[in-house]
Amino acid sequence: MRMRVDFAPLDGITKVVFRQVWHRRFGGADRYFIPFFSPTDQHVVTPRDRRELDPEANRGIPSVPQIMTRKAPDFLWAAELMEDLGYREVNLNLGCPSGTVTAKGKGSGFLARPEELERFLDEVFASVHLPVSVKTRLGYQEPEEFYKLLELYNRYPIACLTIHPRVRPELYKGTVHRDLFAWAVQESRIPLCYNGDLLTVEDITAVERDFPTVEAVMVGRGAVADPALLRKLRGDPAATRKELEDFTGELY
Repeated sequence: MRMRVDFAPLDGITKVVFRQVWHRRFGGADRYFIPFFSPTDQHVVTPRDRRELDPEANRGIPSVPQIMTRKAPDFLWAAELMEDLGYREVNLNLGCPSGTVTAKGKGSGFLARPEELERFLDEVFASVHLPVSVKTRLGYQEPEEFYKLLELYNRYPIACLTIHPRVRPELYKGTVHRDLFAWAVQESRIPLCYNGDLLTVEDITAVERDFPTVEAVMVGRGAVADPALLRKLRGDPAATRKELEDFTGELY
């Protein structure tokens, strides 16, 4: 049984038009994660977020909305809204390394506040109706923070834990900490998904080979740079020049 392949949410890139055109022309992803929705204190959905989350715009594209907040009541409100819109899972963003995000204690910035994160998860899982998955980094500053973080995650019925094995200052550069992901495979009570530097078919099949018990991989930059990447993973041909021209033309 092959691993599930998730398409990563890339803020400002994998927006609704991109997902529609990419899915129709290339496909190959089992699920598409919608770039994060950050609920406001007033619990108002902006026109921009409404366009992204519109069930009609995502019809035929298996999608998972991602929520980014550090306030449990705001997460619970957003999760209820996603349920009303017909989504079957929500994802908590604990991975975004952007300075404007982490300065507010959101995304991977939340990992620097483990006691607050514990209270947040307690409140969320006490009330939420939909399955909740989590996308995380290893920690805020040091990779070794992940030992305690995974111990915390293991206490909750998280649907799937997607791990990007870097810490916040590393952004998307340098070597991923595969040793800590391998440790997580042994210690996690949660189904795992691997994310990070999956740029070629060989990168993806190496994860499948090295971690056969892992449920899924999440591919982002690789599938944007090579729209036919996941098609090639299934044994089908690379994109032709005309396909790329037509794809780009339709996007514009």
